[in-house]
Amino acid sequence: MKYDVYTDPFGMLKFQTQATLMAMEASAVIWMRVMGWAGLWSVLPSENTRMVTEKQKAFTEAGTRMVMGTMKGQEAHKTLSHALKPIRSTTKSNVGRLIKRGPKTKK
Repeated sequence: MKYDVYTDPFGMLKFQTQATLMAMEASAVIWMRVMGWAGLWSVLPSENTRMVTEKQKAFTEAGTRMVMGTMKGQEAHKTLSHALKPIRSTTKSNVGRLIKRGPKTKK
């Protein structure tokens, strides 16, 4: 097993950057979905179901990646980064999709 954190001194910084971006995207998605519930943001009727099912898929994949990386003895930052990818991918696509829909306008 390798426990040398110095093989990639910027590995944890890269992971932390991705985790921060994911958190900011998640906040934006939550905000737009809540605005959708209030009738102020244009969301599809399927948005409520989507927000539950996408989490199940992303977190299952992340958990699998975490276990596999740990079992392989990967460095922590590599395991964490690999596990974060499906979650970050989901938040990134959601924020882009919801921003394109935009606020509701009166017609």
